[in-house]
Amino acid sequence: MAKSSDIDQLSGRRLLQQKLYLPCLTLGSVVILAVIFMPFIGQVGMANPKTAQTIGLWVHFLGGLHPVFLHLPIGALTLVLVMEFLRCLSRGKYKPQTTIGLFFTAVTGVLALIFGYCLYLTGDFEGELIEEHKRDGIIFTVFVILTFLVKYTTDLHPNKKKWKALYVFLLLASGGAMIGAGHHGGEITHGNPLDSLPSKILAARKSHTLDENLVIYTELIHPILEEKCISCHGSKKKKSGLRMDTYRHMLAGGDEGECLVPGDLKKSGLITTLHLPLDDDLRMPPQDKPQLTNDEIKLLEWWVKAGAPETSTLGEIERSAEIDKALESTLGN
Repeated sequence: MAKSSDIDQLSGRRLLQQKLYLPCLTLGSVVILAVIFMPFIGQVGMANPKTAQTIGLWVHFLGGLHPVFLHLPIGALTLVLVMEFLRCLSRGKYKPQTTIGLFFTAVTGVLALIFGYCLYLTGDFEGELIEEHKRDGIIFTVFVILTFLVKYTTDLHPNKKKWKALYVFLLLASGGAMIGAGHHGGEITHGNPLDSLPSKILAARKSHTLDENLVIYTELIHPILEEKCISCHGSKKKKSGLRMDTYRHMLAGGDEGECLVPGDLKKSGLITTLHLPLDDDLRMPPQDKPQLTNDEIKLLEWWVKAGAPETSTLGEIERSAEIDKALESTLGN
């Protein structure tokens, strides 16, 4: 009786798979076409919360959900890759059911892409790196949907080797696209991870010796901004319309007002936002980002108060013993 029951259960499952195959194939094809044509929908800036109408504001709201969903397809596809690797390692003795995992990857991948595109339409993100991330996200989503559909087909035709070969190819292609999209996304949020290599940090520390010929802005102020600010306010990502990757752009300011007013600490948003409460929306850096040290804040205030010179050296600007101590700590001398 037990064996007969198992057979009936397997037969029922297979009938259900066959019944759902055509709807899944149709829906998957439609979604692939929609994903491909998605970049032609909407205009960058239409979801800017300062100027958007009701539809744009809803797009802005949905864009905030991108961080919630972006890790789900990555984790699910990684699990599928591990399961398939174990299948190969066991020479077929281990037979994981990865179809449902690929279905989950495809669904969450589509959601992450849609919400990511909504975030893109706010206009807070721009530049070559953003475009590459968008491109890789579309490629990843298309590959994942195709991988699911081919795996579904393989389940219904287990003896046809061409479907298995195509499944393996698409699964590996999806993994490659995931790495590319994830790397670019990480660069947008956290900067290039290779910049944190110990060799680079030690080399930078060694090169920044405390001497009177050190150019304050180029060798002291800009590296601080590059580490804590420019990842969100640079050429790749211009949040609130503000760029801080060049002296000229800081003088120009952004949507929230002045960024740098030489000689005036109270009018320089670069300084005032550092002292806001952590939970304040205008606090910079935001509370979920690496914060400036007390010494770094002292140096920025000293520089702005001295007129924020662009080309002056340490020997040309008056400084106190407290500033010298902050310099030694920050430059690693």
